[in-house]
Amino acid sequence: MRLAHDIRAVTNSDGGALLDLRAGKMFRLNTTGASIIELLTKGYSEDRIATEISERCGVDGALVCSDVHAFLTSLREHGLVMDGDRR
Repeated sequence: MRLAHDIRAVTNSDGGALLDLRAGKMFRLNTTGASIIELLTKGYSEDRIATEISERCGVDGALVCSDVHAFLTSLREHGLVMDGDRR
């Protein structure tokens, strides 16, 4: 999974934003959402992202897995991420 071609991401310690250049829309991210995007852009799989967030935050892995999946599903439904690698 990766960011869609026309999506730009900006993240920092306070969160971040995704800009959809096609639609001219901006989506704000909280710190956890920004962390997920950073890991996604590094090529982490959904499972690896969930494990990393779980370890960072000290939260149950099953809960994090469910939340990460829901977040990425929402991003996919908005056309912000797509399946496949960056090549």
